[in-house]
Amino acid sequence: MEILREILLSLHLIGMAIIVGGYFTVIRSPRVLPGMLHASYLQLVTGLLLVVIAEMGDDDVNHMKIGIKLVVAILVTVFAFIGNRKQKAFAAEAPAGAGAGVGVGSAVATKNPSATMAHLTFAFALINVLVAVFV
Repeated sequence: MEILREILLSLHLIGMAIIVGGYFTVIRSPRVLPGMLHASYLQLVTGLLLVVIAEMGDDDVNHMKIGIKLVVAILVTVFAFIGNRKQKAFAAEAPAGAGAGVGVGSAVATKNPSATMAHLTFAFALINVLVAVFV
């Protein structure tokens, strides 16, 4: 059971690293990457499985900490999902509008619509790490 816990913990930390690393790779033009969404799913599932294993063991489980982390993890997943959906819609309409705006309008830079969701996904992932370490 200890080996399973270590594997799940490793996958859980890898998910966090993908979210944070994915954000830092696109920090100049922030957007939600598909890997950030998949990593949030990974974090949510492995976190729940880690709680199940902890409940099965003899150690005490801090239910308040687990509850806070669960709510924050759900928020990270929702932000990544919404951002990924906005990013897909933005990418789908970009080629269609690229040919029509030749001239003065094509030089105008547009803000990526998933930038806010990328910032929120990153911020709440960091909040989840801080709760895990300090609570």
